[in-house]
Formats: sequence, C-alpha cells, structure tokens
Amino acid sequence: MRQGDRVAGRRRWLRRLMWANAALVAMAVIAAGAVIAQAAQAPAAAAAVGEGAGALGLDARGIGFLAAALSVGIACAAAGYAVAHIGAASVGAMSERPELAGRALIFVGLAEGIAIYGLIISVMILGRL
Repeated sequence: MRQGDRVAGRRRWLRRLMWANAALVAMAVIAAGAVIAQAAQAPAAAAAVGEGAGALGLDARGIGFLAAALSVGIACAAAGYAVAHIGAASVGAMSERPELAGRALIFVGLAEGIAIYGLIISVMILGRL
C-alpha cells in the first residue's frame, strides 16, 4: 500500500468521524431543546397541582439528578480523553523500552480513576436525594 493511499484512508476515516460527531451533537442539542421546552411548560402544570418548582420546572430532586448525571458524564469524558493520550504515549514508550510496561499501566489506571471518582460523587449525590 502506498503512502498516499494510507493518508487518503485516514482522511476518509477522520471525515466520517467528524460527521458522526456532528450528528451526535445535533441529536444532543435537539434532545436538550425538547427537555427545556417540556420543563418550560412544567411550571403551569405544577402551579395547577400546587407544587413549587423553579423557573425551568426543576425542583431540588430534578437538580440533584441533573448534577449526578453531569458528574458521571463529565468525569467519563475526561477519563476517556486522559486514557487516550496516556495510552498512546505509553504504547509509544513501550515500543522503544518494553520494561516500561508496568509504569505505563499504572498511569493508565490513574487516568481511569477519574471516571470512578465521578461515579462515586454521583452515588453520593443520589444518596442525599
């Protein structure tokens, strides 16, 4: 396989990945808009029932669930970013010096711990609700 074919293949793959990311972001924006639109209608329904809700129709429990979801989501995204960069660097280091495998595994495990910390925080938040 020629060098030009490999570069073209990588560009095609990156282009597909960018389109997939754009589609996922568009779906997330549409879903967030639907949730906000539904929450905007909730104060009228809550007033009719007599429940107290915030400006977007979120009470303390709703904000707690949102905080738990954000803590897990952001922590997992950060862990994925960290593992991607540390994993790539550790594989490169191990290809030059195989005796670095143990140290590289420790660093990848530390990066993965970020996701576990986010999960622990969300369990703590959900325990308070």
